[in-house]
Amino acid sequence: MVITPTDGFVEAPGLRFHYRRWALENPPSALVPLLLVHGLASSAHIWNLVAPLFAEAGFVTTAIDQRGHGESDKPDTGYDFATIVEDDAVIVRDLALKNPALIGHSWGASVVLQYAATYPEQVPAIVLVDGGTNQLSARSGWTREEAMKALAPPRFAGTPRGVFLSRIQSGPLGQQWTPELEDIMLHIVQLRDDDTVAPRLEYENHLKIVSAMWDQPTFDLYNQVRCPILVIVAEQDATTEQQRMMQQARNEGLARIQSLNSNVTIIRMPNTIHDIPLQRPQKLFEEITETSPIREALHL
Repeated sequence: MVITPTDGFVEAPGLRFHYRRWALENPPSALVPLLLVHGLASSAHIWNLVAPLFAEAGFVTTAIDQRGHGESDKPDTGYDFATIVEDDAVIVRDLALKNPALIGHSWGASVVLQYAATYPEQVPAIVLVDGGTNQLSARSGWTREEAMKALAPPRFAGTPRGVFLSRIQSGPLGQQWTPELEDIMLHIVQLRDDDTVAPRLEYENHLKIVSAMWDQPTFDLYNQVRCPILVIVAEQDATTEQQRMMQQARNEGLARIQSLNSNVTIIRMPNTIHDIPLQRPQKLFEEITETSPIREALHL
């Protein structure tokens, strides 16, 4: 079955937001709608391989471009979590998504965590896909300045399209490269008339989001969420001391999360890169729909 997405726009607090929706012609009314939230400097297209699987299972599945990203408007302000969450809440209301379950990737995981803490009675379940597993400000020995420097985006504007794609193909995704995957990558960035690419998220706005991530009280949010939480973690073998330290920090964060909220379920995906929705879409779909607390919350 091929389900073609519908693209559209909604207006929220003076801004225009782009969304993509996948759904059967007559989806089952009992199933909970899904809202898919991309990561930092990404776009709704990151879900192009996963969303059709949810739609085929009967879910009305909507992915959005958050402010500053994709085809949505790009103001110079409003990149704090409170404003982003309010954006998304207005989009949910305008699209008539009644109490959707939220699935967020990377920074998007932190967004849906804050959304569920802000609207605990309106969210039946959240899924954090390789994100929201630790609190930046709690990392030992780090300062805001160090975090800003470490997480600053690369400046790749003006890179030829072929060079940009070849860099991605040289990594793990190159082993499963398809025209569809290439199309996703070219929608995440801006493709210029001279056949070069540039980020859609402005550099300064990217840094504003990193600063907001530093300020987010991630662990406190877990205390405020009342619905089931599924955390899916991508794991690879550590080959450097820095990677081992990062893994240790994440494992400590995961242990703390489980101690804070008994509704947390953690699933680890070995031999998997950060971009789980692109590398393992079928496995991601299965983990979400077959995990008992989430399955029940989605009315499967």
